[in-house]
Amino acid sequence: MTNPEKEALAALLDAIDKAAPDLSARLASRPRDGRFFDLLERSELLDDEARLLLVALSARLGGKAALTGAELTQRAATGSAARLAGLALLVADGRLVARGLLLPDTLPTDAPGAETATFRVADVVLRRACEVFALRAPEAREPPAGAYRTQAELVIDLRRLSLAYRRRAARVFQLDPWSGTGIETHEAASELAAEARREAERVAQRLATTPSSDALPLLRFAREHDLGLDDLVILMTVLFQELLEGVGAVDAVDLVKLVSESEPDLLRRRQLLRPLARKGLLQLEGAYEGKDLTADASLPNKVVDAMLGSRAARIGPDERLDFYEYLKQLDSSESFFSDLHGGEAAE
Repeated sequence: MTNPEKEALAALLDAIDKAAPDLSARLASRPRDGRFFDLLERSELLDDEARLLLVALSARLGGKAALTGAELTQRAATGSAARLAGLALLVADGRLVARGLLLPDTLPTDAPGAETATFRVADVVLRRACEVFALRAPEAREPPAGAYRTQAELVIDLRRLSLAYRRRAARVFQLDPWSGTGIETHEAASELAAEARREAERVAQRLATTPSSDALPLLRFAREHDLGLDDLVILMTVLFQELLEGVGAVDAVDLVKLVSESEPDLLRRRQLLRPLARKGLLQLEGAYEGKDLTADASLPNKVVDAMLGSRAARIGPDERLDFYEYLKQLDSSESFFSDLHGGEAAE
């Protein structure tokens, strides 16, 4: 059975390699859906932008991981005017860079900067191209839904949500503490915000359908202290940092950025940690007087015990076998989005 998307992508890459005279016509008639072409369509790429992206992809497949803007435009365009137009598409607020498809070593703000910057094609572009040529497409499955039945199930979902928030914060606020732990940020900020919002809604719906009981220590803890979902994610994120990454304290301002979608949102929520500190759930130390966001935030031991139920209900033997290792592997955006979307990587 033929694969139309595979044939179309193969023909385009071949035309790129050979500088075929009919490349413009092929780009104009390219598919608008499919594993690879849907990424281009959702990014709203024009033909000339798609050409630059395919040139970068072809170069990477040929063993050259990165090209300067000058090299990219020289391979993609004929004539000085077309190359200047190509450089204008490589600036920081252009779709290729802003939407995370081409990754520059420095963000170019103008054509001269784009000319000397070095660009590499994002892993998500290469991965999708490779998947087009795979023999079997990944199987999709629905994310978990319904009431929480176990403590482990709830903690794993909060881990997923924490990572979705961390990816968003890394992109929106350029936060190294979040982006420096294997969390890639290829997608546009708007896409990451929408993804985090959907995941938060899913967790909130599951929490709403979980009956009140003493079976889940973390849920009992949240209800006892009247915690909202963002409060719970903040506390769990600090816990994950401590247990899985050996980080005893987190910058308070980064925790507020974690649950904020934008700078205006950050300003509105700047006192978000104060109620948690008043309740004794979060320690804020080393702050300038009256300036909570300059503090280091950590969890008192008694709060860790209450959240995980170490003095009450514990994770059962069967759950404990894979629980810790599963949470550790969720530090990778690959495994997180694979589980979240049913076999698909972070895209």
